[in-house]
Amino acid sequence: MGDTRVPTSEALSRGGGWSLEPAIDYIIALINEKDEHVRTLIAGNDKRYEQRFDASQKALEVGFAAAKAAVDASFAAQKEAINAALAAADRAVSKAELATEKRFESVNEFRATLDNQQRTLIPRSEVSVMLDGVSEKITQLTKLMDALQAERIGVKGGYGYAVGIAGLLLTLLSLGVLVLKAFGS
Repeated sequence: MGDTRVPTSEALSRGGGWSLEPAIDYIIALINEKDEHVRTLIAGNDKRYEQRFDASQKALEVGFAAAKAAVDASFAAQKEAINAALAAADRAVSKAELATEKRFESVNEFRATLDNQQRTLIPRSEVSVMLDGVSEKITQLTKLMDALQAERIGVKGGYGYAVGIAGLLLTLLSLGVLVLKAFGS
């Protein structure tokens, strides 16, 4: 743009005036100046926008990194909480199993005691049958003694008493042994 045909203020004052070509050249020069100025402004704005964009990108990256770190920390905390809950649940299950085992041990001991009682104690019906049998034998022996007493004739009568008493003693002895066996064991 060095050489333009734009009249200077001296030329205009000498009466040179404006012609069409210098006026067009002048307008083109003004347009070029304005174009260059606008291009400079646009380039400056582009550079500013680019810097803003870069800054916002960096801010987003920092924000995403912080968010990722927060999410990772949250996941780690949740994982620890879940592991702690699982460990507590395992301990609770172990305690419950131990308590159940102890309870079953007591139940088994009680069951063994009942089985032992059932084996060692004589039932009431058996005792009743045994007592009825002993009573019947005593009744028979009493009748036998009465009959022997009526026969009291000499030595024969004395032997009868001796046999009767021996029988009674043996019966009472066997009864005592049965009762001791039944209630002693």
